[in-house]
This record gives sequence, C-alpha cells and structure tokens, in this order.
Amino acid sequence: MDPRLKLQYYEDKKWERYYINVAKRTITELWETTYRSTTPNISDSEKESDDLLSHVYKKRRVEHNDELTKYLREPVAARKTDILLWWKVIFYNHL
Repeated sequence: MDPRLKLQYYEDKKWERYYINVAKRTITELWETTYRSTTPNISDSEKESDDLLSHVYKKRRVEHNDELTKYLREPVAARKTDILLWWKVIFYNHL
C-alpha cells in the first residue's frame, strides 16, 4: 500500500464512508490471511524470568504484533517521498 495515499486517498476522493470501510476491511482480511506474522511476541519480563514456578503458574502475556494497524495510524507520507527509501527506513526501524 502506497504510504503517500493509504486510506486517505478514498477520503480525499470523497468516497462514501461505507465504501471506505469495505476497502479497509478488504485490506485487513488480505493482511490477516496472507501477510500477518503468526509468531507472538513474549513480553521482556517473561523472557528474563527463570523461576520455574513463575513459569508454571503465571499466565503468559502474548502480544500479536499488528503492523497493519500501526501502519494505518501513521501519517500519510509526503507526496514527493521516495517510496523505496521510505520502506527501507521503516523496515530497519522496526528491526
């Protein structure tokens, strides 16, 4: 998805809210079924804990890294942005 447009394109073109929601749902479904990582992130405090009993009795807090939601929340990139460079910077910042 072009970071210069995102879903803002549909709003700028004055699409009805229903169609914007359909577009977002379609993107989300594609993300969920094709691209989303299925590996959960375990919190740092659980990684550091070595106590056997705490592992046995503590519920593990698992976070699914939802990159699509984060991406859609970020502001739209400037019109003259070099897309390849933008993705390289975003990719390396998330490592």
